[in-house]
Amino acid sequence: MNISDIIKQAREELGMTQEDLAERLEVSRQAVSKWELGASVPSPENLRLLEELLGVELPAPEAAVPQEAVPQAPPKPPFWNWKRVVLLVLGVLVVSALFSAALFTALRAETNVDAPLRTEPHVTGVYFFDEDAAPLRPDLGDGWNRFTAGERVLMLVTFEDGAENSVNAVSLFLTPTGTETLDQRRQVAVQAAGEGRDFALFAWDIPADLMGHLEVALECGGGLQATETLNVMAPSSYMEDQGIPGILSLSAKEITATEGDTGHYLLEALGAPMAEVEWSTSDPEVARVANTGTVFIEGEGEAVITASWKDQTAECLVHVLPKATIVGTEGNTDLPEGEPGGIAKSVPAPPTYESRKAG
Repeated sequence: MNISDIIKQAREELGMTQEDLAERLEVSRQAVSKWELGASVPSPENLRLLEELLGVELPAPEAAVPQEAVPQAPPKPPFWNWKRVVLLVLGVLVVSALFSAALFTALRAETNVDAPLRTEPHVTGVYFFDEDAAPLRPDLGDGWNRFTAGERVLMLVTFEDGAENSVNAVSLFLTPTGTETLDQRRQVAVQAAGEGRDFALFAWDIPADLMGHLEVALECGGGLQATETLNVMAPSSYMEDQGIPGILSLSAKEITATEGDTGHYLLEALGAPMAEVEWSTSDPEVARVANTGTVFIEGEGEAVITASWKDQTAECLVHVLPKATIVGTEGNTDLPEGEPGGIAKSVPAPPTYESRKAG
């Protein structure tokens, strides 16, 4: 009995599949299949492991596959000799050159010669994908891009060189939202841009409690830098834990702000799919709300923000105080946020607060 028959018989007697045997030997299933078909012979190391796993004794490869002296017919000359390969390559190059010339001529004829030429490097697109390369659409529609904390996101940045400057590298910087946070700006990633390359691909692990401005910076010659900024956020794990599936609630019951506040506040609808929640305000002249729960302050007074889902509603009361009621707090970013009667500050609050503000 040869090696292939011994391996197959012993494996089947032990109730093992080819996948099981391959996993234990740390080889591919195809390798095991070739052994059992006699298409190949295990290496000496694998022969030793097979004997231990299957409890059998395997003959040496020379004894298992005897070589008979069979007269060999003279080999036929190969069809693909070097002359035919050269002719084929030249033919493909000629056809490609003709097609490229025709395509370039057609595109050039359709180009608007009056269109202004951008002289400086610029970002042409920012795209997000999951780890399986499936496109993500995190844009909430109000200028914010929402992600899930802890997930890995693939970020593709495309760009064009300028007429006089080219892009040497692409950097990502993250700055927390709010005033007086520029000193917290940090570099997330950087990637060199080679000659003729017009894109950069980053793998970004989304941090918890993310709310900030992601700056895409094109580093160019002569110290020139072209940037584009995206607003990014990820719901805090604390707020995610507070929602009871099927029961609609809001992340804050009250928001206190001052007249002239140019920031905006984010309300999260807990217990319901965000895309199915409808938002409304009782007084748009005091506060208006986007379809993502983002609240914008418009003027003095009170307004009720209502979230509706199926037959359920949840409300948040917005107090907008006149500027005259705030004494000696100009420029102070350490006021309590989300507490009744307090002024919401413009930096992200810890999870224990009832509301968060995006600056």
